[in-house]
Amino acid sequence: MALRLNLQILRFTSLPKLWFTHYRKDLLVIFLYGMIAIGLMGPMASDSIIFSTGETQAHLAYLIQGRMALEEGQFPLRIAPYENKGLRYASFQFYSQIPYTLGGLIYKFITPNNPYTAYKIMLWGALLIGGLFIYRLSRLLTCDRIAAILAGLSYMSAPYFLNTVHARGAFPEAIAQGILPIVLYYIIRTYNSPKINYILLSSIAWFALATTHIITFIYGSLFFGILGLLLILKQPKTRALRKQLTRVTISYISGWLLGMYFLMPVVLESKYVSMRFYVDQISPYVTNWMTPLANLLSPTALPPTPTGEGITYGLTPAVGWVFLAAWGVVLYYYSSSKTLPSNLSANHTYIFGLLYIFPLALFITWSPINFWHVLPRSLWVTQFTFRFLTHVMWSGALLIGYASILLFKRHLNSRHLLIGILLIVIANRSWLPIPKGHITVNEVLGDPKFGHSGAVDYLNRSSVDTLYGNAQLPLLANTWIPGHGSWDHINNRLLPVVLENEPSWRILPVWKETDNPVLILEGKVVQDTVPNPTTLLVTVLELHSDKNKEIIGEISLNQPRISARIPFTSEKLKNLEFHEGLFRLQFIVKRNIEQGQRPKIELDNFVFEGMSFENTIIPLDVTKDQCMLRGIKTLCKVSVEEQARVVQLPAMYYPRMQRVKIDGRLAEYFPVNYYDYNLVGLRLKPGNHNIQVIFVGLDWANSISFVAWLSVIAIAITLNTNNIKKMSNKTIKK
Repeated sequence: MALRLNLQILRFTSLPKLWFTHYRKDLLVIFLYGMIAIGLMGPMASDSIIFSTGETQAHLAYLIQGRMALEEGQFPLRIAPYENKGLRYASFQFYSQIPYTLGGLIYKFITPNNPYTAYKIMLWGALLIGGLFIYRLSRLLTCDRIAAILAGLSYMSAPYFLNTVHARGAFPEAIAQGILPIVLYYIIRTYNSPKINYILLSSIAWFALATTHIITFIYGSLFFGILGLLLILKQPKTRALRKQLTRVTISYISGWLLGMYFLMPVVLESKYVSMRFYVDQISPYVTNWMTPLANLLSPTALPPTPTGEGITYGLTPAVGWVFLAAWGVVLYYYSSSKTLPSNLSANHTYIFGLLYIFPLALFITWSPINFWHVLPRSLWVTQFTFRFLTHVMWSGALLIGYASILLFKRHLNSRHLLIGILLIVIANRSWLPIPKGHITVNEVLGDPKFGHSGAVDYLNRSSVDTLYGNAQLPLLANTWIPGHGSWDHINNRLLPVVLENEPSWRILPVWKETDNPVLILEGKVVQDTVPNPTTLLVTVLELHSDKNKEIIGEISLNQPRISARIPFTSEKLKNLEFHEGLFRLQFIVKRNIEQGQRPKIELDNFVFEGMSFENTIIPLDVTKDQCMLRGIKTLCKVSVEEQARVVQLPAMYYPRMQRVKIDGRLAEYFPVNYYDYNLVGLRLKPGNHNIQVIFVGLDWANSISFVAWLSVIAIAITLNTNNIKKMSNKTIKK
């Protein structure tokens, strides 16, 4: 018994020493990359003032709200607790989870007094891990450590990586650029080895990428698929090849299963989410002005337009001459040499694939012709063509490893390494922008809102089929897309006014014949935006005709406040026909004013009264005081009287993804307008009711992910237990 115990102790005490001996050179590489990554984080050196260009402030607020979500018991993250006045905005469910979960945990347990430090640790980790896994993959393909070190360094210091981290402040995308090499590494490991643990690790890597940045996941899947196709073209079609492809396919499907709880809402429910309207209307071709060929090939960082403000500050998309030179060197040797060095011959198919991937990604980034109109609209999700530089990065970095071998015929030593590091850092240093910003960390902590960058992207915009009494009416036209302008209207509750002949209106459902609707319009008029005299015409139009319209009210805007009651009587509207049960409501400025300038009216009340009791609501202004948040649950005690039978709850509406109970029983819910938000609505009988609302996502997708994770964990435990026993036995024998 004592002998067996001593053997067990010997096994576990010898493992760390064995591991350190085996990986000591890799640890030095990690140290090197870690130090370089610290230098690359230079523009964010301050701990008190944030680098407040791009979207840094919004993503820092996301991270802060990620901690809030964790503290209220959310796991996985789904709801932004603070955003949009606490109305349970499901931004994490549709946008990103891994960066804010890990960042929130770091903020809570490691840097509890400074979320910006947690934010920077995450970005530093992305640079480090991205470079490390390119290094591991390049070493696998070239069998040369020095060449691989240079490949990893070129990836982590790539111009677009630095642009993503600093100039754009695109936090989830930067984290995804760190994860992407992990995915590629384990894809190739899975492709070349029958070991089950590679399939598991590949699945987890795919899951991490999908739940970090959906755009990088979609196009990572596409470009890695193209790479796989190119490899197949250069390999004989054998039974072994079918097994290789089967393993890779299983790992990809497993990644989907692990992330089903996140991916299925994105696939099935996002068609009614605000960002989807943007994707469907804005072709990436119109954004190629940010990636002119001259800038992409520039040896130094240059903005696409002569400006120092806005999105183009520090945004200098470029390939980088290091990558361009590597592609040229490899292309020359590959096409002109009859034989490759022995250590590259076995992996020549990867060279073939990379030589095609690199110019393809560069061409799509440039987009000189509008091929986008023939592609599925779902691929428009990329939004900006400069995002394809991510795929220039990983293909170019791997070509760096090959080019180093081809140039120096495998005679690489520490001198080549030192010179290579200096050349890569010097070549890419101009993509580190000069720090710019004045917003302090304490200011963001005091009010951690996303602002126009993310606050409206994931609102559900399902059609509201009933005109409810007391419900605040939507402000924006049905065609609005997320952006600064729409956020300004929503945040400041600006009445949408138009000049004559402008096609801007709001489509609303027609009231019932038994209703007697009266439009209530109350608010403040910003006088310095109104010339004298100015009148606002309240106009009703038919759904499909601009000619058939009736002016049903006139309001003078030359007063500090307006308070109007406008009856929608049958006499006023007798000449109109309402098709499909819809009408258009428009507010026209009766005054010759300059194009682009219009009166600003900040609304306090914008509702219809005079509806039937069945379609009159108890509004949010009342119910918010009758509800409380307990963990992830919204709990309400609501008293319903005869005058109003619909309750509007302080929770944003997301169909099929919320569990609503009335007095302990599951209930159907529906959308009710609160300006341009859709909130959860319930029909109730008169009396007192206890209501509970929980955002749960798609139950069936959650179940699939849960089972998938249990399976992966069980298999991993079994495999690791067997491996530890084998390693221990080998150590004892030695």
